[in-house]
Amino acid sequence: MKFEGEHLLPGQLGHFFAILAFVASIVATVAYYNAVKVKEAALQDSWKRLARWAFVIQSAAVIAVFSCLCYILNNHYFEYKYAWRNTSRDLPVQYLLSSLWSDQEGSFLLWSIWNSVLGIILIRTSKKLEAPVMTVFSLAQVIMASMLLGIFILGYKVGSNPFMLLREAAENQAAPIFRQPDYLQHIHDGNGLNVTLQNYWMVIHPPILFLGFASMIIPFAFAFAALWTRDYTSWVKPVLPWALFAVMLLGIGIMMGAAWAYESLNFGGYWGWDPVENASLVPWLTMVAGLHTLLAYKHSGHALKSTVFFFFISYILILYSSFLTKSGILGDTSVHSFTDMGMSGQLLISMLVFTIPSITLLILRRKEIPSINKEESTYSREFWLFVGSLILLIAGIQITFTTSIPVWNKLLGLSGLKSLFKLDDLAPPSDVIFHFNKIQIWIAIVLGVLTAVVQFLKYKDTPRGMLTRKIWLPTALALLFTGLIAWKGTITYLNYGAGFLTAIYLMLFASIYAIVGNVTYIFTGLKGKMKNAGASVAHIGFGMVLLGVLISSSKMEVISIDKMKMLNDGFFRKESKQNPRENIMLPKDVQVQMGDYHVTYVGDSIAPGDPKTYYVMRYEQKDKATGAVKERFTLYPDAFVNKKENSLSSNPSSRHYLTRDIFTYVSAAPNKAEEAKADTTQYVSHEIKQGDSVFFSKGFIVLKGLNAKPQSKNYMAQPGDLAVGAELEVYTQTDDHFKLQPIYFIRDSSYQYSVEDTLAPLNLNVRFSKIMPAENKIELKVKEAAGFSDYVVMKALVFPYINVLWLGVIVTVIGTGMSIVQRTRKK
Repeated sequence: MKFEGEHLLPGQLGHFFAILAFVASIVATVAYYNAVKVKEAALQDSWKRLARWAFVIQSAAVIAVFSCLCYILNNHYFEYKYAWRNTSRDLPVQYLLSSLWSDQEGSFLLWSIWNSVLGIILIRTSKKLEAPVMTVFSLAQVIMASMLLGIFILGYKVGSNPFMLLREAAENQAAPIFRQPDYLQHIHDGNGLNVTLQNYWMVIHPPILFLGFASMIIPFAFAFAALWTRDYTSWVKPVLPWALFAVMLLGIGIMMGAAWAYESLNFGGYWGWDPVENASLVPWLTMVAGLHTLLAYKHSGHALKSTVFFFFISYILILYSSFLTKSGILGDTSVHSFTDMGMSGQLLISMLVFTIPSITLLILRRKEIPSINKEESTYSREFWLFVGSLILLIAGIQITFTTSIPVWNKLLGLSGLKSLFKLDDLAPPSDVIFHFNKIQIWIAIVLGVLTAVVQFLKYKDTPRGMLTRKIWLPTALALLFTGLIAWKGTITYLNYGAGFLTAIYLMLFASIYAIVGNVTYIFTGLKGKMKNAGASVAHIGFGMVLLGVLISSSKMEVISIDKMKMLNDGFFRKESKQNPRENIMLPKDVQVQMGDYHVTYVGDSIAPGDPKTYYVMRYEQKDKATGAVKERFTLYPDAFVNKKENSLSSNPSSRHYLTRDIFTYVSAAPNKAEEAKADTTQYVSHEIKQGDSVFFSKGFIVLKGLNAKPQSKNYMAQPGDLAVGAELEVYTQTDDHFKLQPIYFIRDSSYQYSVEDTLAPLNLNVRFSKIMPAENKIELKVKEAAGFSDYVVMKALVFPYINVLWLGVIVTVIGTGMSIVQRTRKK
């Protein structure tokens, strides 16, 4: 059958270039391998020339694949599954890039592009190590290219083709629409991009993160080349700038993800110990460990084996993180992971391809790797660099073990041990944040102290009195600043008991010590020479990151406290992980006090082509003595209503200050289409006396007294009327309240009337229907309209000194960049 309107050429070209990239990368791998193995110089040059051309061709093919996919997405060719699944006609142009890497195929393609760029740079810079290093690099490109093939080899489907037509997808082949030649006439738009990805951070965060992933293979490749060729020393100097580059880029990528989470996700922070976050963090920790053991070897001859080990496991852990996020195994434990596309086995094989040869080679050549038999002095810098690296490894082990709980459960099931010993699945921790923090905080304390002290030590050995003379001043200053902050700052992090509070104070000291110690070292140890101060500047940034994490987390304050307990425990679904007491209901145009602010939900708005609803929250800060408004601003948190799942995907809005952020997001909102129905609610009678309360869903009503001379716009008094008004006060979630006065009156000595009073923002109607003098009571009739109610439920938090964290990240990046420049110049 010939289908009408399909644009097949860009897809055919894209698939051709994907196959070309796969074949060319195989040729490059084989040619570079032969260049290592042959001894004759002429043959080596011949193989290298072939390998270089093959690698350049595969790099060009990868760029061509990327270009074809961009062309398809930009032109909205919805006959392609990738375009239909990830774009729509109203998608803003800037988010077309986000749609490129929103699925697995696109993320592998992005990774492959960076591998190609870095590989070409290495061809020109790695000199005599080119052949062994590029063998590893080319093999990595074989793996990446295989992920984009989508063809069957020996009956096994290899990869997933990003140029698959929508009608060719297995789930669509039986659909009647694809039996029609003109089926495209019925497909007017695509599925659209996930709204959480429609953020500027998702345009820049994935490219930086995947550049970090790609750069992690360079230290691995140099270390593998050293063992393979038995050249154990010449690789150390050229690999150091690359190790710094990998640490810097992956760190930037991780923190960009944290910034995206802070601005776009609603868990109220920048780090939630999500498995996907952890999977990126652990390789960074081990690479930092390898970087420091490399420095120790470069200056003392110790820890070369440890350096090779750390470089190996760092890239292996990158591949493991890819397996975790793309195999679907984290589907129940992480909101960031992809669904399984049938490539679990291929992902696992790709990890083993690098794990088995590298670890085997390390074991076989361990005795050949140069080492110094003499033990390091405990007063030497290299000893404590090694200790710090081991601590980073311990941190990585704890994080990896918990993150891998779904993997352990899978292995137990496949091995039969679960059924044999009648074992239950390992359960993830109920309080994930505390589970990690109770261990990682002690690791952060030790690392902060080491960061401050180790640089004052000399390599090989340090005279005993010298260290004391050098560190007494920064130690005293750190203790002084810690005491001042603890005294004036009043840290109140008691969620996890007094023991955890002790750790908080110790971490406060460690983070300040790291900052003060490195500042002192720049002026005393380096004599103010900033060109050599890259490491110290990076360590200052690290201390600021620790301090920012500590203060913003320990002093984070939820101001949207539901004092009236308007939201019961069943208001939120369990998977939302929301605490009803920390969310507050805001009826439209009703001012509610939250902390130092009075907040009014003004309304909402939508824009053509934008699936989100923007909620207008007006904040006012008033002087407590006079009530005058000191500050007024408006926040616009937005949310997307998933009608299929009847769920809300919300994005926060923040007010940024130098010393704090006001963080606001909508956690629930009414479905206007469902609630805009006719009111069938009946009045409910209540017999009350003065001081009694009547509760309704949004608050309660208190009878303050009776007024014998009532006045109301709804009541026109006439001569002879006997009228009484019920003076009522209505309280909502806060001390802000409203007054009502329904009136009961008798006219012409016999006819009884009730003039109701209403409170429109709360959909509340109240009638004064009867006086019961014998019981000293009155009867009120209360009706809470069941029709449309315009309100939102929101959560608001104050993050103090969050900018210390972001500034610390910037300073760390600057320091690492300074070190890269310095090491590159030396090289």
